[in-house]
Formats: sequence, structure tokens, C-alpha cells
Amino acid sequence: MKELFQGRRFGFAPRPVLAFLAVGLAIGVTLVDLMAYFAWGSRETNGYVVVAYWLAIGTTIVAGLAALTALAEFVDVLDEERGLAQLDLAAAAVAFFVYAASAALRSTEVGAAAPSPAPFLGSMAGLLILLVDSVVAANLYAAREWEELEEEPSRERHPRRRVASR
Repeated sequence: MKELFQGRRFGFAPRPVLAFLAVGLAIGVTLVDLMAYFAWGSRETNGYVVVAYWLAIGTTIVAGLAALTALAEFVDVLDEERGLAQLDLAAAAVAFFVYAASAALRSTEVGAAAPSPAPFLGSMAGLLILLVDSVVAANLYAAREWEELEEEPSRERHPRRRVASR
């Protein structure tokens, strides 16, 4: 499992990818919240609240995966990079909990015209945390190259027999 989270089988570290994916979803949550507050593009903003709720759930899931990959990377980080790796792990975990709380608060007000200030401000704080975290993760892990793993053949490959034509 550690090899999967560290990206050894992929050939690149998935940690920065997950960080930037979480940032993109967080930007979506913030924009949809602003669209609901200012009623941009429609008269009824209930659809915006529902979309922001599901985007917050998606951001929570991606931030959770990012926290797991940060933990897997933290285990094998070099000593001189341990401080940045701790910051990365802490930021990913805090972002997960902030968006989980925001999604939980949003679930109680899906029928509202706009989100209340608590989940909106929580998602704004989460966006700032994810922006810092994505920069740290990109600087720490994006340039990592793994050695090629030796492939074990699963079975012997024999040439296929040709069917005799009649």
C-alpha cells in the first residue's frame, strides 16, 4: 500500500497531483458559494447550494487521499526535508477536517438560498490551506524519480499455435 501512495508503480509521486486536484475543487466550492451569495446567473440559488455541498464532499475525499499520501511520503522523507514534510502532512490533515466540517454543516442547509457564513468561511480557510499545501507538496515530491522496479513475469509467454487452414 505504501508503494501505491508513494507512486512507485506509477513512476511519479501522486501527492502533488492530489494537492492540485483538491485546490481545483476548493476553488469550485468558493466560486459556487459566491454565485449563490450574489445570485449570479439565476433567480433561485438553491442549485448552487447543492452543487457546493457535493463539491465540498469531493474536496473532502481528495484531501483525505492527499493526507494519506502525505503520511506515506513522510515515512521515507530525508532528514533535511522532514520539517517541510511535517508541514505538508499537517496542512493536508487540517484541510481534510476543515472540508469535512464544511460538508457536514452544508448538509443541514441544502434547501437554503445560500450557505451560512460558517461553511463559507471554512471553505475559504480550507482553500488557503490547500494553496499553501500544494506549493509545499510540489516542491517536495514533484521532481522525485523512482528507480525502475524489476518486473516479475506472471507466466511464460509462448507463441500461439496457428490453426491449420483447410
